Amino acid sequence: MTAPSPTPWDNLFDLLVQRATETPGRSWYVRAQRGAQEFRTLSQLLQTSQRLAHALRARGVQPGEPVLLAQPAGFEFLTSFFALQAVGAVPIPLHWPGHADPFRGIANLARWRRIARRYEARVLICADLGSEATARWRALWPPHPLEIVTDTASLLVDVPTRVTFEPHRAAPDDVAYIQSTSGTTGAPRGAQITHRGLLCSVEATGLEIHAGPDDVLVSWLPLDNIMGLVGVVLFSLHWGVRPVLMRPEQFLEHPEDWFWAISEHRGTLSLAPNFAYNYCVRRCNESALEGLNLKSWRVAMNGSEPIRAQHMQAFARRFHPYGLRDHVLMPVYGLSEATLGVTFHPAGTPLRIDGINRRDLETTGHATPLPPEGAARPPERMHVVSVGRPLKGVEVKVVDDSGDPLPERRLGEVVVKSPSIMAGYVEGTLRDDKPDPSFIDDGGWLHTGDLAYLADGDLFLISRASDTARLPEGRILFPEEVELFVDAIDGVRSGSTVAIQDPDTDDGVAIAFEVQTGADPDELSDSIEALLQKHFEITPTRLLPLPPRSIPKTTTGKVRRHRCRRLLSEDLLRQRPVGPLHPARLQRGARDVGENLRSSGQALVHRLRDLFPDGSLKD
Repeated sequence: MTAPSPTPWDNLFDLLVQRATETPGRSWYVRAQRGAQEFRTLSQLLQTSQRLAHALRARGVQPGEPVLLAQPAGFEFLTSFFALQAVGAVPIPLHWPGHADPFRGIANLARWRRIARRYEARVLICADLGSEATARWRALWPPHPLEIVTDTASLLVDVPTRVTFEPHRAAPDDVAYIQSTSGTTGAPRGAQITHRGLLCSVEATGLEIHAGPDDVLVSWLPLDNIMGLVGVVLFSLHWGVRPVLMRPEQFLEHPEDWFWAISEHRGTLSLAPNFAYNYCVRRCNESALEGLNLKSWRVAMNGSEPIRAQHMQAFARRFHPYGLRDHVLMPVYGLSEATLGVTFHPAGTPLRIDGINRRDLETTGHATPLPPEGAARPPERMHVVSVGRPLKGVEVKVVDDSGDPLPERRLGEVVVKSPSIMAGYVEGTLRDDKPDPSFIDDGGWLHTGDLAYLADGDLFLISRASDTARLPEGRILFPEEVELFVDAIDGVRSGSTVAIQDPDTDDGVAIAFEVQTGADPDELSDSIEALLQKHFEITPTRLLPLPPRSIPKTTTGKVRRHRCRRLLSEDLLRQRPVGPLHPARLQRGARDVGENLRSSGQALVHRLRDLFPDGSLKD
């Protein structure tokens, strides 16, 4: 039965005030390593946010001002985010790398400085960067573009425990925050997310999965990612759901901790990218799961990347003995530019898997169903998982290159129209030399850059258009398909394969893969070549075995194919530099320091001009 819809709200700070007034004692949890945890009530969250807002206003932070926010998943991030909402500023959540050593602290500041220029931001709220980095900040850092670099502890010094604070009254169509896109297709872009778009998104999602105040949502997703911030934090606040947060690095080190959090808190909801479910199958040891109880888990959303039937089926089999119920896994499709949710598979129903002829899809764009007896040859066999139908208030079409709708079972671009579509990109994050893969046309349709087809009303997602590779005879290679097969080979690190267009050829594919410790790279290369010939009838132009952590990924674990292709073209796709004395790292560090010194010189000129307003100081 669908839960009653919560009270509407105009902006995010209104939402926090409403929930803290209705259920002041409702607790939110953040789990630390191996079961330790801390909690805050909504009343405490509101009180601390008001104190921080008071301090930010005293520092001169203005309504509409962009503010960089770089903190790990936890209560400091939450209070900072809502404090900025109270002031009316526009938070820009950034990835927190979790390194506090002096070298990394300064390098992080240099990176954030470059980001600040793109957003024209002068304020950064971050976590502890390490004492040496903090001490060197004033000497190294010019006053522009970042004038204020602070953390929540510093902001709260001398602020009374309770303050009287009149919040800024943001309108529904104002920009609530700026979401950086994943960066899989190039440099991250800043999507402007509105309060109205957020309300429409979390409302439609909750109605689809029958959310209510008895639900508990367990998540390890980073809060700078839209799945973590909108899909977990703001969704939980709107629907009165109790969230239990973990940090991403905790999941990557001990994936079983995700399940123990669900077991101990009787979690009912969770969401993660497809790779995470496969990662758990391959990385969780039986000894770490003894006594686990997953019977409370009713919806496990799977999105953010193409979904693999093999991975979902393996996950269901592996964790069924621990109480995982049938049909818990729910494929979904969404993207930052649509404020997350677009299509959802119906909750509690079996997966819909479409068997099609891969060769037809590669050559003609037709998703031809396989006959009852199956494919005659492996290269003709492909299975695609439905990501469901549009959420309430969302329209979806599949169109050709001219923007005209395609009939069912024809591959084309996904376009979306809904009240939750972003207001647009931040201009400073766009590149003049490259067309953006996603845009909003004159009719209000968001062109996503994603390839898919419709069948019986369901959407079947295939790939990003910009990720596909060209092969001889006019074939199109979908990289996720190749990576799925290579990942399945013993000795290849899960989720660490990339298939890309070879930058040195017009119709060839290069494949790089990370090798597990102890595996033989030559043997793996032979196995991969045989597998690719059998299932795809291709011979890669280059096959690169790499050490662990060589392939660049996003903060949620997605392979950055365009970055990989650029590195390959520069002969740099190999082991990533480790340690502060590695030549590549020193080179980057010198570039950052040089940039800061140049800017410091510019800043000094501006300061001297202020001292000599009569014009006696010349360039």
